[in-house]
Amino acid sequence: MADPSELALQSARQIAREALFRGRHSVADPAEPLATALAGTVIPGGGGSTVGWRLCRSSQELAGTLEQGGSLGIALAPLSPLRFRQSFRDSLKTTSFSLSLVVWARQVSAAAEVGEARLLDGLTAPTTPAELDAFVALHGDGFVAAAEVGGECQGVYTFYAQSREQARAVELGFEAGLGLGGLALSPALLETVQTVARSTGVNVGFRMQVIGTRAQPPADADALIPFARDFAGLPLEQPALIGVRTRGYEKVPDIGAAFRAVAANRQLFSGDGLLDGGGDDGGDGGREGLIGRREQVRNLIHQMDWVAETCRLYGVTPDPTLAVHRAAAEADLEAIDACRAAYIASASAALEPPELPSLAAGSPELNVTLSEEITMGGNGGAPFSYSGWADAVRRRLRLVEVGLRTGSRVDQIRLRYEGEGAGEGEPLAMEVHGGGGGSDRGSLQLGPGVTIRRLEGLSGTRVDRLLLTSSDGQRIGGGGDAGDRPVDWSAPEGCVVLGFSGRSGRELDALRTVVARFGPLIWQPLDASSTTP
Repeated sequence: MADPSELALQSARQIAREALFRGRHSVADPAEPLATALAGTVIPGGGGSTVGWRLCRSSQELAGTLEQGGSLGIALAPLSPLRFRQSFRDSLKTTSFSLSLVVWARQVSAAAEVGEARLLDGLTAPTTPAELDAFVALHGDGFVAAAEVGGECQGVYTFYAQSREQARAVELGFEAGLGLGGLALSPALLETVQTVARSTGVNVGFRMQVIGTRAQPPADADALIPFARDFAGLPLEQPALIGVRTRGYEKVPDIGAAFRAVAANRQLFSGDGLLDGGGDDGGDGGREGLIGRREQVRNLIHQMDWVAETCRLYGVTPDPTLAVHRAAAEADLEAIDACRAAYIASASAALEPPELPSLAAGSPELNVTLSEEITMGGNGGAPFSYSGWADAVRRRLRLVEVGLRTGSRVDQIRLRYEGEGAGEGEPLAMEVHGGGGGSDRGSLQLGPGVTIRRLEGLSGTRVDRLLLTSSDGQRIGGGGDAGDRPVDWSAPEGCVVLGFSGRSGRELDALRTVVARFGPLIWQPLDASSTTP
């Protein structure tokens, strides 16, 4: 019976060889594989394993790290295993000032590289623009020059900073915790992630993917470090294409001169670096191409959508500039895609880069101030606080249920919150403040966009009466008439009752409302050298 590991190795070598010379289109996304136009010598490569981490300060740096020096682009067809990685990157929904900590472990079972390349017998170099366009439509604007097959584990912690200052604070936090050049993985890395998130007040997301092996750890941050450290020893029963490098046809002596116009146009999309980012042409590139600019616009839209969704959850009307700038960003995506369509239609025709005004407008940051609006009652009982005051809106901490017990006074208030800090919208445990006297007056159920709009009451040394009305018309309350300080407060436009703090013992002794005021958005310039949008 054949050794399973030897069969997997043979399969990996075959996958690597079959990937070479395949036509690729760095900009188009054909639904079908592209035809091969070349033949030549093949240089086999060996295997090996790597493990490490990197803090990425931009989407371009993130893409390069996830690709591990391979080719980037709008599309990865016809190499279907790599499309899974593209989908993973898209799922991160990075924003304009996001930073990403990438942890990886790779096993390369087999590799292969093109030595010398030539046109297949029977094919001739294009001599006219029409022939050149036809060649690109059939064979793409480049070919796979190197391939790696094996398995990999990638985990990404995304720090969703809302401004350049927050992003810099994350960087400084890592510099203080670990230094940015290390490759060793240890539990200290995860501890630093948690410490930096707390100290900077930046939301952190986590995603993980594993390919090439049947071993699949729990998709949580705690499992990543030990799994990555042990990855080199795992069997790769399902070896996959984990890296390719693309070379432009202008590098092939038989047809190089004919491809100058295509290469010039392609650079409009890829920028100053390689065809698709890294490799033959060297470096990370200087000037960013339309592929990178498109990613910037997408990140900008992700931030706009986060702001809009936050406003929706709190029932606040968004700043009208948000819709205007989002429409501009959508128009910019359409402009880039129109340029892409023109390249697909005629790769040899001269192209003009579109203006992208949304990037000049900048990225939106919420402008929220918190305060305690109303104080009722006295100084009896023990204090209870509204936790997470400083970063409540960032974590989308939201009051989702309020219940009361009342008799001649307010005996008890029950509070339930929900927030991203609790784990993607899971409710926190119910807070109960006060005693069990009086009668249960029920509770307000505050769904997304529903908040407390009016608070009425009486108080003296305790909270004697309390009535709460929600923005969708729910109303609960009760109590007596002993107090001598009446309250009748309605939330102004743009204000939200986030929750309550106060004092309680056997009854509700004091109550204070924690209110967030949403002001006009702050538009952060994307260009580090700019001082105004």
